[in-house]
Order: sequence, then structure tokens, then C-alpha cells
Amino acid sequence: MQSPKQLFLENFKSKSPKNFGGAYLKNSNPKEKRPVSTKKAMHLVLRSTLAKGPQSLLRNNKKVSEVIYKQAKACGVKVYRFANAGNHLHLIILPSSRAAFIKFIRSVSGLIARLILKAEKGAAKAVQFWDKRPFTRILEWGKDFKISSDYLLQNTLEAFGFIPFKPRKKAQRISTA
Repeated sequence: MQSPKQLFLENFKSKSPKNFGGAYLKNSNPKEKRPVSTKKAMHLVLRSTLAKGPQSLLRNNKKVSEVIYKQAKACGVKVYRFANAGNHLHLIILPSSRAAFIKFIRSVSGLIARLILKAEKGAAKAVQFWDKRPFTRILEWGKDFKISSDYLLQNTLEAFGFIPFKPRKKAQRISTA
């Protein structure tokens, strides 16, 4: 009589990706839902090539951060870190639910676009402010969270000119939003 074979843990691992959006999204209509975690922090990147010169996110840093923190409180999202790099925003967040995350993304992206472009609600130019869909990545607690936090700090210091910009190799990038 043959004994039953042991099941390997690889069979039980989640097949869902940790990255979603930005350059990872090949078409505009994804076939899968964005992975959202309510237990682990998420790295979120919003990028716009229109955000330069007078429309730079840095020029409106105080108002942009006010929008983010106000909407986070209203939507039930905890913001651990926030970095404004001029043409893109980095956030490390923890949503309370998928619905809270969706509400937060929609409100923040719309309000910031309207703020920067000085557009009215529903204006077509505000819809086209962001380059691609927001990039998100689920972070592991510990080393992964610390590396991402340090990356946000470095991004902030480079944006404000406290340290010189250091080009990153593709393998070292946290995101390619």
C-alpha cells in the first residue's frame, strides 16, 4: 500500500500579482481587479507629464498634501508616507477596505488634477492630467516597507534640491509608473 503524497505549499500560494497599473498595465481595460490589501501597506504612485513649470505639483505642495490627508481621513485610508516629486506623487497607504481605496484614488486624482489645472468639476482637461492609471504595489512589513520609505525620502530630498538626483537602474526602481 502506497502512502499519500505530501502537498507542497506552492500549490496554496496566492496567484494574484503585487504590482498593478502604471507601465505594468498593457491595455486600458484590465482583465483583473487591482490587488488591494487591508493588512499590508501599499505603495501608490500618481504620475503626470503635464505637471511641470507653473503646473508643477511642487509649486502646489501644501494644497496637494492638504487634499491627500483630507481625503484619506474622509475615506478611511491611513497615510504612512507621502512624497511630492514635482511630476509624480508617492504615497505609502493602508486602506480600511477595497471600497475605501477606490474612493480615495478617485477623489485624490480628480481633486489634484482640478487644483493644478484650475478646472471645474467634470472638465475634459482634468480627466487627461494623469499619464496612466495609478501604480500600486503591496508592500511586505519590515525590510520592504523600510526600503520604500527610504525611497520616498530620497525622492523628496532630490525634488527639493537638498541632494543631487541619482539616476536609478531599472532593477533598483520601486515602480515604473
